[in-house]
Amino acid sequence: MNGPGPSAAAPEGRKRRLRRLILWGSGLGLLAAASAATLDRLMPFPAERLDAARRGGSALFLDRDGRTLAWLVGSAEEFRLPVPLDRISPWLARATVAAEDRRFFSHPGVDPLAMARAAGQNLSSGRRVSGASTLTMQTVRLLCPRPRTWPAKLTEAGRALQIERAAGKERILETYLNLAPYGGNAVGAEAAARLYFGKGAAELTLAEAAMLAGIPQSPARFNPRRHPEAALERREYVLGRMLELGLASPDEVERARREPVAAIVAEGQRSVGCRTDPCAAWLGARLGRNCGTVRTTINPDVQKLVRAAAGRHAAELRRQGVDGLAVVVIDVQRAELAAMVACSGDSEVNGAIVPRQPGSLLKPFVYARAFDGGRLTPEAAAYDVPGRWANYRPENFDRDFLGPISTARALAESRNLPAVRTLAALGPETLARDLANLGLALPRPAESYGLSLALGTPELRLVDVTNAYAAMARLGVWRPLRVVRGSPDGEARQVFSPGAAYLTLRCLGAPADNGRGAAWKTGTSWNYRDAWAMAVTPDYAIGVWCGRLCGAGHPSLVGAQSALPLALELAGALAAAGWSRPETVGCRRVCALSGAPPSNCCPARVEAEYLGGVSHEAPCRLHRVEGGVVVTVWPPEVAAFMVQGTARPATKETGTLVTPTAPMHIESPCPGAEYVLAPGEQQTLHLAARSPAGPDGLWWFMDGKLLGRAAAGEALAWPMAPGEHEASACDSSGTAAAVRFRVRAGPR
Repeated sequence: MNGPGPSAAAPEGRKRRLRRLILWGSGLGLLAAASAATLDRLMPFPAERLDAARRGGSALFLDRDGRTLAWLVGSAEEFRLPVPLDRISPWLARATVAAEDRRFFSHPGVDPLAMARAAGQNLSSGRRVSGASTLTMQTVRLLCPRPRTWPAKLTEAGRALQIERAAGKERILETYLNLAPYGGNAVGAEAAARLYFGKGAAELTLAEAAMLAGIPQSPARFNPRRHPEAALERREYVLGRMLELGLASPDEVERARREPVAAIVAEGQRSVGCRTDPCAAWLGARLGRNCGTVRTTINPDVQKLVRAAAGRHAAELRRQGVDGLAVVVIDVQRAELAAMVACSGDSEVNGAIVPRQPGSLLKPFVYARAFDGGRLTPEAAAYDVPGRWANYRPENFDRDFLGPISTARALAESRNLPAVRTLAALGPETLARDLANLGLALPRPAESYGLSLALGTPELRLVDVTNAYAAMARLGVWRPLRVVRGSPDGEARQVFSPGAAYLTLRCLGAPADNGRGAAWKTGTSWNYRDAWAMAVTPDYAIGVWCGRLCGAGHPSLVGAQSALPLALELAGALAAAGWSRPETVGCRRVCALSGAPPSNCCPARVEAEYLGGVSHEAPCRLHRVEGGVVVTVWPPEVAAFMVQGTARPATKETGTLVTPTAPMHIESPCPGAEYVLAPGEQQTLHLAARSPAGPDGLWWFMDGKLLGRAAAGEALAWPMAPGEHEASACDSSGTAAAVRFRVRAGPR
């Protein structure tokens, strides 16, 4: 029996199957075309869906150099960042076509051959093996999700024909690349590029693009962070397809194959680590969780410095039982947020924006206003003695009193009583008005705080207080804080005069005339709940807050102990030249005790800075001559504090205490002596005096400048410098003495 053998039957069978595929494809194509025509009449394609794909999305925050800082999911709990096609790497467009739809640019929205092949495979296997969806059909599904059924497939095919006529290939490809799923909650190419590679979609290399293009087929299976080996295999498949279709050259594909995956995954993990950054939550609250890509003012170098230092400091605080730390750094000249870091364990609480009591941080603003009003100068006498105002009786942090001291020392050592006395003279409303002009709006009216306002009782935010200190560093000019690069400058306000701000900074430790260093201030809230520190230079204002997130107090939460070391570490790393003395600030000789222009009775005089034409000019009233003896006449509140064996009782008429000035003798240096320096060595001279000084000891001055205080019976070391010098000493009663001497360099 003659007939065709197996070799002849096989080609015939293939021909029959091919004819069936062509018939299936033609039929499906005609059915899709008919569906499209029907849909055009009954349900035109909703073009607004295409427009919506370009809008919305999530929030991506970049630093000022354009690198990923942090990101937030949008209202749909997706991380999506729509971008136009020209901001997506051409490699990704090519790789996507190679992986998903090789005939994308030649078919009208549906691919009859692919549909016929899929139908044949599905019928022969008895199950769904291939879907034959084109990129256009997948885009329709992303725009209008439907159940995965055959009727839905026909609808998608009809819609695909519609969208091809309405939008064109480039718009369809752009829409797909902005809506495709790329693993987790990452939607769209820009979000995926930022998530996995820490860069924008426009910067993708061929290797990166091939890896991303392979993900949408199975986002969970090909996620490069969770399944790097599967993602690598899928990337190899996509590169092979691109080579086969001529979408990449052999050399380009070979270079892409050599590009490592491990570094890509590590960078992606680093970027993901910023996702819950409390700084991002604050920016999202200000700008909106769907604000898209925003380039902030964050300085990446400063942010890195702060993050590293804060991490070390936070670890030490946690060992002490304190779980909250926040740091804010402001670029003073630009009025821009340079860094914000919040270390709060597993919590997302941002201590930089949680209102807390700043304690003594408001005192500099009290004194700046007093300087501007001519009431005080840095060397003016301040009285750290007990006081009572109605029912308010404040105490110092150490529960002690120092008696008469200079205003500069009162501020530098953060004494409470002098600050309250100064505010009592100014009025709480004056301070409240200044605080408002510094961006520190009080939660309640000023009268509800009373004089306690000087001690920082209102709750304020670290970011706002730091910006107020930036105004002081700007020599009294407040500017709104910018967080978005390129945003317009806000209206500036001159809150304090440059001279008053400068004198305040000098009291806080800032060096004069461009010396390096920072002015700093600490604050501790009631019951040890919050520890604060501010450090400012002409370039940066640094604010540090430490506390427990539950709001409870802790004995270690003292500003000078918990917050100041970190603030000074950062200030030292960022410090530059200091402030130049404003023209309005001059120097004059004043009484060493009262700080006022000296009278003929003042026993010791020093050089002191003051505001020309503003600072009070009345001569010293503390000293006068009685019976040929210079005596010190104290105000009543000081008299009550200073009653001691050498003092006469307070008079009924004036309520003052009159203290005779007892003799004082300076023993070292010897009057008129000449000291010779040994070559190449730093030598010190010990300053000593015989005096009936009380427990407060002696204040020593060299050439009119304060050196420091020595306890009773102790000497003070002075590093000798060549030249003619005058050493003077003064005690709290006003007793003083001075000697002149000379230091010269010895022969070499």
